[in-house]
Amino acid sequence: MQVEWGEASMIAAERLLLRTALEDPHNERFVLISESCIPLYSFEYTYTYLMSSTRSFVDSFADYKENRYNPHMGPSIPRDRWRKGSQWFAMTRKHATVILADDFIYPIFQEHCKRGALPEFWREYAVHRYRPSGKNCVPDEHYVQTVLAIKGYENEIERRTLTYTLWKYSGRRRERQSWHPVTFNFADVSIKTIQDIKAIYNINYETEGRTEWCSSNGHPQPCYLFARKFTRGAGVRLLNQTLAVELKHNRRSPKGIKSIMHSKSPKSKISKFGRHSA
Repeated sequence: MQVEWGEASMIAAERLLLRTALEDPHNERFVLISESCIPLYSFEYTYTYLMSSTRSFVDSFADYKENRYNPHMGPSIPRDRWRKGSQWFAMTRKHATVILADDFIYPIFQEHCKRGALPEFWREYAVHRYRPSGKNCVPDEHYVQTVLAIKGYENEIERRTLTYTLWKYSGRRRERQSWHPVTFNFADVSIKTIQDIKAIYNINYETEGRTEWCSSNGHPQPCYLFARKFTRGAGVRLLNQTLAVELKHNRRSPKGIKSIMHSKSPKSKISKFGRHSA
């Protein structure tokens, strides 16, 4: 299907991916990532992190700062259930089924949650200087969060994403400077870049005055399992640096590093599906 950035086609694509993944009864976790994402940990660690928790990980917070809510959505979508957050979710089968089963909220989003007209050369246009004539609603940053809030499932989710993204901000009001997050190129990355991301254990949500201390199954954990946006060159450089460190470690340790390739395959599966995105 044809997908346009900032349009309802984004959530249509997500729902299509969920429908396909749900056809396999063994899939128990549904993780949305993009082609510019990289894993921060081994498959074994990632699998344990996700499967040890009964909760979904969906970035979700009350949207007080930006004026995106369209009153025409009410009363079906009440203002106090309107949510915003990163689209990069990791959901349980139960919550993925809830999203796919929705045939009421989605049409309202299609009709009333629409991106404002973009200025000419918009990619070079500072975000904080953009003033659309009407509402500027970006569907994929609201849909999953709002559906789960309306359906009463917020108490079953960790209200944070597992995918790290770096945005540029400036000024006292911390206004976003770009339409898209920072892209890490070959020259920008090193093992320290990854170590710094893995050292994050809490996330601050300014609009709610909330600090989310990251945990899985009640135990403190690093906040992120994935990170974006990384170019192919950046990914190759990180891979080469990691392999060099592992080879050095293997020379020092006769046992080497345990490979998850030899571990027993779990019966339950994680459905990881990607999406080309900004």
